[in-house]
Amino acid sequence: MSTTRPMLNQREAAACRVSRSTIRRRREAGLLPGSVEDPERDWLIPVEALLAAGFTLNALAPPDSPSPPESVSAGDGLGGLADGSVAELCPELERV
Repeated sequence: MSTTRPMLNQREAAACRVSRSTIRRRREAGLLPGSVEDPERDWLIPVEALLAAGFTLNALAPPDSPSPPESVSAGDGLGGLADGSVAELCPELERV
């Protein structure tokens, strides 16, 4: 039983937070081994090759540490939540 590894086209690989031209240049330089040309999807690049080249897929910046608002008024669009209610909800929001 063989398993196929995911392969991304150059546009999809740009989700590594780099430009398509960077992916193309690395591929042309031979730094993304296993890349193959597909007539329907352009060049396909193995995910392992992207990771081995130091790219991080779906790299999201870490969230900023939330700081509850210092003061909340009833007319601020928060549905009339009092200061304590907003501060109590912040840890729950982080958890979710």
